[in-house]
Parts: sequence; structure tokens; C-alpha cells
Amino acid sequence: MNPASPAQSATVSSAPAGVPAVRLVGVTKAFGSGRSAVHALRGVDMVVPGGQLLMLVGPSGCGKTTLISIISGVLNADGGVAEVFGVDWSTLNGGRKTVRRGELIGFVFQQFNLIHTLTALENVSVPLLVRGVDRHEANDRAAQALKDVGLGERMNVPPSSLSGGMQQRVAIARALVGQPRLLVCDEPTANLDGQTGQMVMELIHTAARSNDPTGQPRVVIVVTHDSRIFHYADRIEEMEDGRLKSRPSQVILDEAKHIPHYDKPSPDSGEES
Repeated sequence: MNPASPAQSATVSSAPAGVPAVRLVGVTKAFGSGRSAVHALRGVDMVVPGGQLLMLVGPSGCGKTTLISIISGVLNADGGVAEVFGVDWSTLNGGRKTVRRGELIGFVFQQFNLIHTLTALENVSVPLLVRGVDRHEANDRAAQALKDVGLGERMNVPPSSLSGGMQQRVAIARALVGQPRLLVCDEPTANLDGQTGQMVMELIHTAARSNDPTGQPRVVIVVTHDSRIFHYADRIEEMEDGRLKSRPSQVILDEAKHIPHYDKPSPDSGEES
């Protein structure tokens, strides 16, 4: 693990030099009101530079999913500032926010969220069609995205004909087909066995090491409970009770070091990188 040393527009544009990919200042979020309110986030500050694979870890209910929902513009913060590539989400109305989210952010979910009446190819092409891309071009790009994740021969079958690991690879292809600058993954390996989870994380890690079409480094944020994948992170942030801890606990750091990075296999592992 290598911990990191932080013009409003509805179209994709490069952020000014030196602007972090994500900047959060005092972000708060509560659900409900009065004495029954649940305070999911209690003043979160965080800066994520380009080119980083960040993992958010912590117990269920600590605010991880709420935090990435605010980072990705799915939820509005109650207080504080949430900027992505130099633009504060609160300055955009609903339509502009939707457009910007579609252009800049890809999502990978624990439950895959595939449409089972569509083929793998059709599932992957959906985000492009929503953005107005010509169907022929959308299908071509979807086909290439599926080939990139090793499913070129399974693109015309429905998700129900694929294993869980294959379905997650379809979901990754769908998330990356629009060439997003920010990839947000919510428990991407939770339903997968160890070997399949590693395969999925290698795809996500590769995405984190590539640039978007404008040449800007991609950012990947992974929410996870899965200690088997901690070693893929450049940086780990641990959450507790709606706040980020000043540094991850020693047990988290130890787990992150327990399994060496896949391109630096253990000498006695007997596994290829």
C-alpha cells in the first residue's frame, strides 16, 4: 500500500491544474429530523488527487455509502462543500448534475444492477444510449469494453447465463464504457470468491492506472469490508460514526500488508502475478 502524500460546466472539461479530483470540506448529512435524525456524516474533510485508488473501510452504518453517494452527486450534502474535478455539486441544478454525473462518473455495485431482459452487450451500451450516442457506435464501444474484461465471446447472452464473477465484469465494462474520470465501486467483491474477487480487483486496479480520453488520470474509490483486497489500495481511509479517522487502525494497516500487491507476489505463494 502506498498512501498518498488535495467554471461550472455540464460538459466534460479538464479541471484547472492543481485542482484535486475530489475535495470535501466539512461535509454533513442527516436522515430524518429532530431527535430521531440519524447523522450519517459528521463533518468529513477529504482530498483525493488524480491517479489514486482509494478504499473506504469501516463497519456497516458508519457512513461509507452515504459519503460516496455525495461524492458522486447522487445525494446532496446538508452542509459543507463537495467538489468533484473543481465543481461544487451544490452549484448545479438537477439536470446539469445528471449530465455531469453521466459524463464523469462510472458506478460498480455489489448487486451488479444488470437488466436481465437485456444481453451483456445491451447492458453495457445503455449508459452510452442514455447520453445520446448513436446505437451502432454504442454497440461497437460496448463490444470492445466486454472484450477488455475478457467477455468478448459472451456478449450476446443475458446476465442470467453468466456466473457472478462474469456479471461483475459486465458491470465493470458498463461502468468504464463511457470512459469516466471517476470510478465509484460499492462492495465490488462482496459476493465473489477469493479468486474471482482478485480478478475483478485487477480490472479495477488497471482502470485506476489509466487515463480518461482527455489524458487526465482516473480516480477510483472503493467502499469495502473485504480485507482480502485491501492490498490493492494506494490509500485507505477508515470511517467510524460518520467521520474519517485520523489514520487507519493498525489492524487495517496490517491486513493491507498481509497479502502483497499482485504485481509483487510472495516468494512462496506459487502464484503468477
